[in-house]
Amino acid sequence: MPFFHENPLEKLVMQPGDADSTVDLQGLDNDQAMQRVEQLLKTGSSGATFLIRFDPAAEGGGETLFLPLGRRLLEARRAGLLTRCLPASDGAAYFIAFAG
Repeated sequence: MPFFHENPLEKLVMQPGDADSTVDLQGLDNDQAMQRVEQLLKTGSSGATFLIRFDPAAEGGGETLFLPLGRRLLEARRAGLLTRCLPASDGAAYFIAFAG
């Protein structure tokens, strides 16, 4: 079995610098954060890419935005608003690309 010094899958995912803009949801409660995402989905421009950052999972548990945000972004992708919706490798962000 080969040994990889680097994760070869890292080259397949977008990196933080690949996004046109960053939307920082850190420190917001879930309702506020989802309202900002809804606003972004309404006003996003054709072909634009965004990194949507949120608070990572805290020690001791508690719900993060990972699942509810992921569900909403997949819904937007199915509706044709987005062409990409990928979680970041650290699990505390999503990359999205608006349909062009």
